[in-house]
Amino acid sequence: MLAIMTNAIEHPTLRVLALLAAIGLGACGKGNSSSQDSSTAKPLEVASMIAGCTTLDDCNRQCTEKTPTACVSAGRLYEFGHSVPSDPAHAFQLYEQACDWKYAGGCYNAAVLLEAGKGVEKDLSRARQLYAQVCQLGSKTACGRADTLADSKP
Repeated sequence: MLAIMTNAIEHPTLRVLALLAAIGLGACGKGNSSSQDSSTAKPLEVASMIAGCTTLDDCNRQCTEKTPTACVSAGRLYEFGHSVPSDPAHAFQLYEQACDWKYAGGCYNAAVLLEAGKGVEKDLSRARQLYAQVCQLGSKTACGRADTLADSKP
């Protein structure tokens, strides 16, 4: 059924989106897993699979091998407490590591945590710098956040 759905769509981007939607719908039928379950062997969400890692251990391993997308995937799991206890401070470290490797997603997520003071000390100046860095790569959302923080009073 999945093959029929995605093969009927000719545009490659739409085919990928259809596949991701089908995977997401299939995952919905399997029930929710507890965010308190600390097992790292169970499959992860679609975003992590897109990064190329299928378990938290796999994401962490790939992150140590300098794969920034895996660092961000692991960071999201720690930030939101999926498959592990929530640990925004550790998430920030992973995002910052991806940012150090010039990965925009890592810089943006690190900026969000800095702006909110989630897991790290609130630092609007550094958050603004990171948003501006991502803005230069073409993210209008990051440009807007950088502008908003530039206009705000410390």
